Amino acid sequence: MPGDVTAAVERALSTAAQLWSRADQGLEPAVSPIQLRAVEAIARFGRLNLGGLAEELGAIPSSTSRLCDRLEAAGLVVREPAPADRREIIVRLTDQGERLHGELTRRRREAVREVLEQLSPTSRGRLIDALTEFGTACDRLEAAGPGAVRAAGPRTA
Repeated sequence: MPGDVTAAVERALSTAAQLWSRADQGLEPAVSPIQLRAVEAIARFGRLNLGGLAEELGAIPSSTSRLCDRLEAAGLVVREPAPADRREIIVRLTDQGERLHGELTRRRREAVREVLEQLSPTSRGRLIDALTEFGTACDRLEAAGPGAVRAAGPRTA
C-alpha cells in the first residue's frame, strides 16, 4: 500500500473527526465524548444490556455501569430489568436522549453537507464509490474478529 494513500486517508479521517467533534459542541445537555458514544450505541440498537454496551464502547462493565449512572442522572437513559431475565439490565434512551441523538445527527449531517457542497458532482460520485468500498473493507475486518481491528484490550469508560 503506498504511503501517500494511507496518509491521505489518515488526514481525511482526522479532519472528518474534527468536523464531527465541532458538531457535538454546545449540545444540551452537555455530555462528554464517551457519553455521546454511549448514546449513539444505544440509539443504533434501540436497547442494549450493560454487557453489550460495554462491548460496543470497548469498556469494562463496571465502568459502563458508572457511565450509565451519569447518563441516567442527566435524564438521557433509563435502566430496567430485561423481561426474560430480571437479573439482566437493559439500557434505553429516554425521550430527552432521543432528542439529543436527533440533534446530534442533524448537526453532523449539516456539517458533512456543507463540505460536500464544496465538491463537484463528479467528485461526490467518486467519493461515494470509494467510501462504499472502504466501508465494506472495514466491515470485513470487523467481522474477522476483534484482533483484526483492535490490538488493545478493553478500555475504561
